[in-house]
Formats: sequence, C-alpha cells, structure tokens
Amino acid sequence: MARTSPCILGAAALITLLAGCGGTDDGDGGSATGGCDTSSSSLTVEAKDQLKFDADAYEAEAGCIEVTYRNAGSVPHTLLVKDQKGFKLSVGDEATGTVDLEAGTYTLYCDVAGHQSAGMEATLTVS
Repeated sequence: MARTSPCILGAAALITLLAGCGGTDDGDGGSATGGCDTSSSSLTVEAKDQLKFDADAYEAEAGCIEVTYRNAGSVPHTLLVKDQKGFKLSVGDEATGTVDLEAGTYTLYCDVAGHQSAGMEATLTVS
C-alpha cells in the first residue's frame, strides 16, 4: 500500500475547506459574501490613490445591495462595511459582491494598514 505524504493531505484539506467558502470572485482578488442572491439596489464605489473614495457619502436601498468596487489608481485597496461580517472586497482593478443591509447609516472603509486612519472611509445611508 502506498503511503500519502502529510503535505499532500494537508493541501487537499485546505483546498476542500476553501472550495466550501461562499461568495463571489471576479478573478481580480475581490470576494464578498453577504447572504443574499438577488440585488434590489446597486452601489458603485471608486478607490483613489490619495487614500480616499470618490465620494464622502453614498446611498442605497435597503435589502440586497450589489456593490461594485473600482480602483482608479495603482494602490491595492479593500472595501468593508463596518460591523457587517463576511463582506469584504479586495480590488486590483474591479470587484463585485453583495451585502444585505437594513435601513440605517453605515461606515464604508478600507482596512489596508493606514488607509482608514488616513481618511479612506465614507458614509453609506440605506433607506
């Protein structure tokens, strides 16, 4: 009987675990899970190299929101919604994901080290 290397078994287990993760992936490093399938609203956010978004405030309708995140520069960025676990987009050029939000006010931010503290955050009002 052939013996299987522990490295091969570990790699197979990791691939199985990662394959079970939900969400969308645009092939550009962006992925997000939000617990919804059919979007009722859409939102586009653009990241700038000056560690800012293209706006200080955004609006969307409550429910499943399809978020498109575009990078207008060359610095990698992320997009998260504060206190919304499971939603994170990482952008090289563009990424898309969904998030299910109730009416309220939320903070969008980039969690790359130093970006949020430099001002890379915005307000999202959901109605």
